[in-house]
Amino acid sequence: MQPTSIPETIPFRTLDPLKGAHKAILGVLVLIGVIAVVLAPTHPDRLWQALLFNWLYFSSIAMGMVMVAVALHLTNAKWAWSIRRFPLGGVAFLPISFLILPIILLGGKEHLFHHWLHVEGDGVIEAKQAWLNFPGMFTRDIVALIVLFGLALAFAYFSLRPDMHDVGEERHRGLYARMTSGWRGQHEEVARSRHMLNRIGVVLGISYAVLWGIIAIDLAMSLAPHWFSTMFPVAFFMGGFHAGIAFTAIAVTVMRRHLSLESLITRSQYHDLGKLVFAFAVFWMYLQWSQYVVIWYGLLPVEQEWVARRFTGLFAPLVRAAVFLVFVIPFFGLLTRPPKKTPAILAFFAGLILVGHWIERYLLVVPSLWEGDTLPLGFTEIGIGLGFLGLFLAAYLTYLSRVPLLPSKASLAVAETHPVPVHTTAPQTL
Repeated sequence: MQPTSIPETIPFRTLDPLKGAHKAILGVLVLIGVIAVVLAPTHPDRLWQALLFNWLYFSSIAMGMVMVAVALHLTNAKWAWSIRRFPLGGVAFLPISFLILPIILLGGKEHLFHHWLHVEGDGVIEAKQAWLNFPGMFTRDIVALIVLFGLALAFAYFSLRPDMHDVGEERHRGLYARMTSGWRGQHEEVARSRHMLNRIGVVLGISYAVLWGIIAIDLAMSLAPHWFSTMFPVAFFMGGFHAGIAFTAIAVTVMRRHLSLESLITRSQYHDLGKLVFAFAVFWMYLQWSQYVVIWYGLLPVEQEWVARRFTGLFAPLVRAAVFLVFVIPFFGLLTRPPKKTPAILAFFAGLILVGHWIERYLLVVPSLWEGDTLPLGFTEIGIGLGFLGLFLAAYLTYLSRVPLLPSKASLAVAETHPVPVHTTAPQTL
């Protein structure tokens, strides 16, 4: 990554409050989702499948964005000093995600998990009942989200706290006062926050791999209970990380001019961000191929069935679309330097990647459950996706309008002075 100079004066930046037109657009998106849900009872299987894979998609983006912020912190990515709080905004959707999942699990269990809920005489599934039982799965997944989302919120708290004290932002003085309760002074707060972020970041990184992998096994792989793949959870959580990078590229591009950050987010930084988008597109394809090639040369019927349902018949065009959108087109489009350094072009390819990952999450869920003769991809699936998009953007834009999007000069100066965790005399508590 290329070195990036930090200016002498760093402005305070938050997004202006949303205008009526913007709120109306978000409201229309959510309304479309509600209408799709209301009209879906004639196809209850499609309703719950659409809710599940859209939840997996947007929750993966949100957690993936937080993990991008964690990675930038743990690697001490100085090149991204003016970018790192944009991916942190994924944390704003996590409370919404947490509230939606129990509704999906409790309301849709008969439609989503019927392959193993009431199966008798199937020795394979009976052998897995210690894991594949609904009370255990529900408890396990809710606890996993509490731990994972709790760590993400703690990481966001310590990332933002040092720059939310006495900044003169009248609109959110109450929020800032709560966030900085028990203030200890700028130097000590930054040192303490950096120390806590180093600890939380490591735990969160491990927890993301383990707990988000468990979510993948329970809510996607278990839909085809005879099939299993040790590569599946890895491909799942890395796909979320890649989607988080792609959304970050779009958010930075859209907000860069709106917030007058052209001099603080440079083409050099876009080049580095573009390299991440490109590299993880290649890595995503590597993981998918690694899972497929083992199944191909193993020739085991129970493994082939999962692949065959997707690579042939109704879903084959969508598999090709996902590969082209996530890997092939971005690979050739971002192979050279100029596209990575051009904001609009990078955002365009990032948008294609996000569409491809939406199709990928669809393919993880629907083919395992659908038994009809026509492709189940219409207003129900897209409408519910637009509803989730409205909720996601509303949460993210609320975050952008309330927190300082650039670290203060004092915060960066203290971090430079103390490149390793600093132990202070104050108690190290959350």
